[in-house]
Amino acid sequence: PSDYDFDGEELKFKLYWTIFHVADSRSKVTKIDKDRYKFKGKITTAGVAAWFKKIEDRGYSIWNEKTLCPEKTYIYQKEGNYERERIYTYNLSKKTVGYVKRNPRNNKFQKKIIKIPFTPFQDIVTSAYFFRRYGIFEVGKETVFPLFAGGKFQNVRFKVVKKETVDTLFGKMEAYRVIPSENLSPEGAFKRKGKVVFWFSADRRHLPIKIV
Repeated sequence: PSDYDFDGEELKFKLYWTIFHVADSRSKVTKIDKDRYKFKGKITTAGVAAWFKKIEDRGYSIWNEKTLCPEKTYIYQKEGNYERERIYTYNLSKKTVGYVKRNPRNNKFQKKIIKIPFTPFQDIVTSAYFFRRYGIFEVGKETVFPLFAGGKFQNVRFKVVKKETVDTLFGKMEAYRVIPSENLSPEGAFKRKGKVVFWFSADRRHLPIKIV
C-alpha cells in the first residue's frame, strides 16, 4: 500500500460541460482516531446550470482502515424535484447492512436489512480512496474488489490503461489513466450513461487530478 496519509486532504474541482462551468465539487478527509477516517463531500450546480436544475448532493463515509470496510455511509441528494436521504450502517459482526431511505418531502421511510456476503468491501465514496491506497498502479493491471452500491454487492475493477502527461492548473503532471468497470455514481434524477475515466497522479499520493 501507499504510505500517503489522507488526513487533512481537501480536493476542489470545477466541473465543465464543453466550455461552460456547471458545478463545483469539494471533498475533505478528517482522521477520527487511529484507525478511522471521515470522507466528506459536496457538489452543487454553478453558473448557467443552476438556472435549469438546482443540484445539491452531499454525503460522507466513515472508513475503518483496520477492517478495510466502511462503518457508515450517508448520502443526501437534491436534484431538481428529486430529493432523497440514504443512510447505510454496516455491522461486520452480524454481516448485515442496515439501510434507511427517507423522502424529506413527505417524511416517508423505507427500511431494509441486507446481508454482507464478503469482507472487506467498499462503498461509492471509499472505493476511490481504497484504490489510491491499495491499488496496483501499473499499466495493463487491474485492481478488483467488492463494492456496495445501489443496495447490492458487486465486484468493481479499476484498470490502469495508460501512463501519460496531463495539463493541470499546477502545470504538467505524470498520471495514470484509470477506467473503472462500473458506474460509481448513486441513483438519482439523472440517467446514468457512459463511462467514468480518472487520471491519478503518478506519485505516492495518487491524487485524482482529472475526471471525465
